[in-house]
Amino acid sequence: MQGNATPVPGTDVNPAPDTGGTSTTTNTPPDANDTPTNGGNTPAPVRRFVGVAPATTDSPKYAISPAIQYQLGAVVTSPIDQVQKFDSNGNPVLDKNGQPVFVKLGVNVIPVQGWLRYPVAAASANAQSTRYPIVVFLHGQHRADEPSYQGYDYLATDLARQGYVVLSIDANWINGIGSGDPSSESRAQLILGTLDRMRQIDANGGPGVLSALRGKLDFDRIGIMGHSRGGQGVSYTIKYNLTRKGVSEQAFVRAIARNPENFANFPDLVAAVGDGKAANRAALDAAMTKYNIFYAAGGESTPPYNIRAGIMLAPTDFNLNVGVSNVPLATVVSACDGDVASMDGAHAFDINRFGTQYDSAPRYQVVVQGANHNYFNTTWVLDDVESMKSDLNPNYAKYCSFRSGGPRLSASDQRRSGVFLINSFMRYFVGSETQFADYWNGINQLPPEACPAGSTTCDERALLTIQKDSSQSRLIQRFMDSGSLASNALGGGLVLAGFDQISACSIPYAPTPWYTPACNPASPKEFTIQDHLTSNSYFGGGGYVSIADAVRLTWSSSNAKISTDLRGMSATAYDSLTFRVAIVRPMGQEVVVTMTDSKGQSASVNASDFSDALYLAPKPKGAGRPLDDDPEDAQFASTGAPTQLLNMVSIPLAAFTGVDKTSLAKVEFALPKASGMIAFTDLEFQNFGRGTR
Repeated sequence: MQGNATPVPGTDVNPAPDTGGTSTTTNTPPDANDTPTNGGNTPAPVRRFVGVAPATTDSPKYAISPAIQYQLGAVVTSPIDQVQKFDSNGNPVLDKNGQPVFVKLGVNVIPVQGWLRYPVAAASANAQSTRYPIVVFLHGQHRADEPSYQGYDYLATDLARQGYVVLSIDANWINGIGSGDPSSESRAQLILGTLDRMRQIDANGGPGVLSALRGKLDFDRIGIMGHSRGGQGVSYTIKYNLTRKGVSEQAFVRAIARNPENFANFPDLVAAVGDGKAANRAALDAAMTKYNIFYAAGGESTPPYNIRAGIMLAPTDFNLNVGVSNVPLATVVSACDGDVASMDGAHAFDINRFGTQYDSAPRYQVVVQGANHNYFNTTWVLDDVESMKSDLNPNYAKYCSFRSGGPRLSASDQRRSGVFLINSFMRYFVGSETQFADYWNGINQLPPEACPAGSTTCDERALLTIQKDSSQSRLIQRFMDSGSLASNALGGGLVLAGFDQISACSIPYAPTPWYTPACNPASPKEFTIQDHLTSNSYFGGGGYVSIADAVRLTWSSSNAKISTDLRGMSATAYDSLTFRVAIVRPMGQEVVVTMTDSKGQSASVNASDFSDALYLAPKPKGAGRPLDDDPEDAQFASTGAPTQLLNMVSIPLAAFTGVDKTSLAKVEFALPKASGMIAFTDLEFQNFGRGTR
């Protein structure tokens, strides 16, 4: 294969550093959850957590290569976006009315390059000598002269030590084209084109040191992570993997002939094409070889890859991309994102959370409290909340600023959470490393290594929502149908009592803007973006931004109640009752959940004994929270300044002591606070493998 691959000086990290000992999963839960109570009711007989997840940095198995700078040619891609047209002198082309002319990008030639790390020698008896799984990282839209792809090397180093080949793709060529391919379709084709090149290396050896990977790559175990627009690229990669979107030679020739200035870096190619009517075949072939250009595979021209995991990290989702399925998918949402303040990752989760009947892949939403957009990448050093303050709503910008008592994570602390969340997900789903299963089933807490330095627990920092497939869940209540305010999926009745305003809102599928869902009756204004605009009337962050179908509720007297009829159903196939809730006013709420069986036996628990999702700031239960707002948060309570998202509350069924789970009559959700506003949806039973633990 043409190309080159050379070690980057100064990136050798061997020997593996001492991690301070080896953590192991333990069945001893944290002291704070030893005896959860429920406001005077019988103490809950089960604990929220059954143990602590191991750190991903424990017990490295391999010595690893330095970072390898690779260049494997260039792939021809085809996005859908338009860019402003300029003449040969760099001046904007205007139409007859003096307006800028925009043209469809049509075709791009994108270099296949970046950094790569791989295992080189076993460092422990646990190391395997077989093929290595592959993990691919893709950055987003930053300055084209900034080495964004180098910013995930801390993740790559950790994974390579555990036996993974890790590529971080340089997508700066895309960033330098017009507005950087907002749809991210080119980014998806770049990921798949990179894998195509790696498949050739696995079969035939590669340039330079990459020949060491011949016969060593496992294309049945692939994980992909994209950050920002790279995250949207991940969603398209999952879709295009099955039916590839490529570019034909005929389309490529037309594109060169139509806009030769776009291919100025390939003069032999432009000369060979000419006006496109009679391209010089020999010259065209010679130019393709000289520049090492290949076409993104199209149609059914190549077998799909076995992508086992996808992570969308603080992603964009400009198109509300639907149909991302059959791959375990996690959207990681930065709750203080100054760049994607609309929390597009939450939109991507909401719109794709339920698969079809035969889609067995779970979906996850992880809301990282206090995280900004940039700090997951070490080269993106600016605090985007501060640098983009003029584009943000002042209340949101103030809440998310670095201030005493505020929610923000430092850059290093944010990356501590990133290492665990990203790499444990990859190791569980790509590498089948089951020691991380309990965390991704919501029953292990974060390890201290994932917490801010000096903290031993911090689950209030990462709010995890899990949606299992239909074989592991039984949906009771959502709000997409016109009759959902009166009945549930079992045919039982739904009663909403004591509320001042009740509004059921459906998912705003494209082209409907995410912030204008159909609501019946009209939504209370506190759930809209009305109070979260900038001086230029653009959305500027904060407030309620989830787009899942949900009921929006307000009340002004304590003990408003949601009650749904379970019609004698059996829940013995499941171990947890889950629902999603967003706190909209003020900062916190309590939810008292009561389950009743068909014989009239009831048990009640406080949801806050099992979840940190009931308080908007990253503060654990205590000092009256979540029922009472912390005084230092009072200034933000009335404005809805924090990001408000639908997060999962999961309660073990074993917590409802004395209730016959074989025949359930109803479940009720009482709101003891004197007033408030919440959104509620996705009431269901799920199986998280808790068993008797």
